[in-house]
Amino acid sequence: MQFHTYYPHELRVAFCYRVYLVWRTHRVHPIPFLASLPRSILDSLVRPYNIRVLECASTETELRCIVSLQPTESISTCASKVKGRVSKWLREGLHLQHPMNLLSKGYFACTIGKTRSKFVERYLSSQAEHHGYDQRILPPVFCNEYRLESEDEVRLAAKHAAVNAKFHLVLSTQGRVGIFGSKQGERIANAWRQLQDEFGIALLKVSFVPDHVHIAVKAHPTASPTGIAANLMNSAQQVVQGEMIEAGVDRLWSDGVYVGSYGDFASAQIRKYLENWRAE
Repeated sequence: MQFHTYYPHELRVAFCYRVYLVWRTHRVHPIPFLASLPRSILDSLVRPYNIRVLECASTETELRCIVSLQPTESISTCASKVKGRVSKWLREGLHLQHPMNLLSKGYFACTIGKTRSKFVERYLSSQAEHHGYDQRILPPVFCNEYRLESEDEVRLAAKHAAVNAKFHLVLSTQGRVGIFGSKQGERIANAWRQLQDEFGIALLKVSFVPDHVHIAVKAHPTASPTGIAANLMNSAQQVVQGEMIEAGVDRLWSDGVYVGSYGDFASAQIRKYLENWRAE
């Protein structure tokens, strides 16, 4: 049986993807002109890349901003684009004739969202109750949390950057056909765990109900949310081929995907922090 292949650029994505980024100047050398960079200018510099700047604050030695990204964008690529545009703006503003390092090679980045990590984890745990499956003797649900090991942290670490990227994904079956039970969910999750290194992720938590699954992952900064989703979708089809044939479907998933970034801090908290930092 020939199964449908899912590609990142073909997915229809509902998303909220926000990242907090921080740079310092090269060797923390003061550049007074950097302190004059407003949000409006930074936003205009990166808009050609479909990057929106929601907040921006800077000093003579540091730049901090919150950006909203497209789900096809990786954090590392975004960081490269923002740094390149800011460096060019600084060179032009300082009338520099020769290339020179103005911003540090390294950067800090973390995903943020409307809610924090603990809320997302609790929400995934509540799916059986939310959909009314918790009263059944054998609920068709598989929910499991995975411990992040030290080797996971090592393989997800980036050179010259400190990045903490977490995403909440929701995948639904085509036509909302009920295919998953507890056994199918466990088999798929185990297969995903075997492919974590290839996908550039660490599985944090999964919550399967018959017609959809919630997934929490930590990602390498080179991995894009849609790339992660497509990889998970394609690999899952290989695991439940028999169930798909029995259900009479040639594709497991709907093209519609939800992607939400989240982290240890909510967007509102980082906004308030930047306001206070700017005031100081």
